[in-house]
Amino acid sequence: MPKILAVTEEMMDRASSIGSGASEIRDSQNHITTIIQNMGRNFSGPIPSLIIEKMIAMEDTYSGMNENLNGYKTFLEDTARNYEWTDQEAARWMQSMSR
Repeated sequence: MPKILAVTEEMMDRASSIGSGASEIRDSQNHITTIIQNMGRNFSGPIPSLIIEKMIAMEDTYSGMNENLNGYKTFLEDTARNYEWTDQEAARWMQSMSR
C-alpha cells in the first residue's frame, strides 16, 4: 500500500474517470453505429453504403481502444492497491496531482 493515502485515492479517482470516459466513448460509438445502420435502411447508393462499411470496419478499432483504456484503468487500480512506493515516487505523484 502506498505510504500516502492521498496518492492511492487520486489514482483510484483517475482510474474511475478513465473507466467512465471509456464507457461514454463506447456508448457514443454504439449509438453512432446504430444511427448509421438505420440510415442504410432509408437510403441507397454508393455514399451511404460506403459510410456504413466504414463504420462497421471501425468497430474493431473502437473495441481495441476501449480494451486499452479499461486495461489502463485496471493497471492504475492494481498499482494504487498494491505497489510499494518509494518516498521519491510518492513525491512525484503528489507533485503531479497539484498540476
